[in-house]
Amino acid sequence: MPMYEYKCEKCGEVFFELRRATEREEPIVCPDCGGEGKIIFSTFAQGASPESCSNKGDCPSGST
Repeated sequence: MPMYEYKCEKCGEVFFELRRATEREEPIVCPDCGGEGKIIFSTFAQGASPESCSNKGDCPSGST
């Protein structure tokens, strides 16, 4: 089951929930205040080797 990231429309809390893909858009309750959470697009880190970076700014670690 994938993990989705949600943000509460009432208090702004960001939280994660394991849900079926078919349930990702269904209403969800904020664990902090009980408000309605809306799905948001998560960002995630992807590692890179120093050889795959063209300059320091391209590398997640900032090194090469």
